[in-house]
Parts: sequence; structure tokens; C-alpha cells
Amino acid sequence: MLKLFRRLRQDLLTKNNFSKYLLYAIGEISLVVIGILIALQIGNWNEALMEKAQEKELLNNLLDDLRAAREQSSKSIRAEELLVVDLIRTLNIHPDEGETPSSFYEDEKIGPILWDFESDIPIIKSYAEIKNTGKTALISNRDLREMFTNLEISLDRLENLVKDRLTVQQIRIDEIAESQLNFIRIFNSPASNLSVDLSNEPENDYLELLKDPRIRNLFAMKLALTEDVLSFRHDLQSEIDLIIQMIESEINKS
Repeated sequence: MLKLFRRLRQDLLTKNNFSKYLLYAIGEISLVVIGILIALQIGNWNEALMEKAQEKELLNNLLDDLRAAREQSSKSIRAEELLVVDLIRTLNIHPDEGETPSSFYEDEKIGPILWDFESDIPIIKSYAEIKNTGKTALISNRDLREMFTNLEISLDRLENLVKDRLTVQQIRIDEIAESQLNFIRIFNSPASNLSVDLSNEPENDYLELLKDPRIRNLFAMKLALTEDVLSFRHDLQSEIDLIIQMIESEINKS
């Protein structure tokens, strides 16, 4: 092909046919430009395909992490809901169940209610990696990128709420276990792996303990803080569900 073009060029120059040569030259240049444009287009197309494949892999990783986070979030919500109900029963203020039975006020039940709470925060590791490696631009859907930004803010806020409850627990509520209870009796609760002899240990009178306004108020404070955390966990769960739906839609489109 190149030899043919070269021979044609020489014939036109030999015959001194400048106008035809000029048209030929323009045509040859046009072919070269078209070839370059086609090569660039193919290069851009290949690059777009690679980016699309990277985005799909990235979205699949995010989807796996979000599903795991949703499962973790569901478990935390169930734990918070149980704690809220148990705190209401402990304070004997349940609107539907009437008087809390005296059998409820035992070490196995009250100890964990006083001492424990849910502290887990959902984790989306893949998004942190995407941010650290500067690959967030691979998420082509702008609304989806904004949703992840908002999700980060929500996770930070949940962490702060959990920390606030932990601070109150450590500074105020744990003092009850330290000074007002025979804490050794809690060792035989289902939450403990210990099995000890309690025959010589004085029993805890939780009904009498809850007559103290200060102690009752500390239980109420834990209830209020737990209700705040629970409410926010529900909002976060809805946020995670919405992002999962959007990612699934993006993956199905590709």
C-alpha cells in the first residue's frame, strides 16, 4: 500500500500536475489524520472499558461490605432494642406489661442490664481503601458518591453517640457496680464464663437499690442514651439499605 502511494506521488510530480498532487497530498494527510483519530478513539474506548470494569469490581466490593455492615447493624439494633426493653422493665415503667415481677430482679438479669451495652459500629473497609487510593472518581454516579460521603458522616455521628454513652457508663453508672452491689454475684450470670461459689456472698437487693433516686436516675440516663443510639442505628440502617439498592441498580445497568 505504501509503495502504491509513493509511485502515485512520483507520477504526479513527474507529470508536473501540481493541482492533482495537491489534492492527493490533502487526501493523504486526511487519511493519516483519520487513522490517528481512529487510534485515539480505540484507545479511549479501551480505557473506558477498563474503567468500567474497575468500577464494577469496586461496586461489587462495596456491595459485599455494605451487606455485611447491614447484617452487623441488624444485630446491633436487636441488642439495643432488648436493652431498652430491659431498662424499662428494670425501672418498672413499661406501659403495656404492668408491674415488673419481682423474679425479674435477679443477678443474672440486672447485672448485664447495668453493665453491658452494644458498642459495635458498622465498618465499610472497601470504601476507606477507595478513598485512600484516590479511586472514588471511578464511581461514575455522582449521587452514589455523595451518599457515601453522607454515610461517613453518619458513621462518625453514631460513633460519637456510642462514645458519649460509654463516658456516662464509665464515669457514673459503673460506680453502682463498684460501690452499691456485690458484684461477685454477677459472675454466675449467662454473660460470664465464670462459675463461682456464691454461698457465702450477700445477695443483691435490686428493688431496694432502685428506691435510691440517684441510682434510679442513672438507669434512666442509660435508657435515654440507649434510645438515642437505637434511633440513630435505625436511620443508619435505612441509609445503608438505600445505598445497597443504588449499587445493585448500577451493577445491573453495566
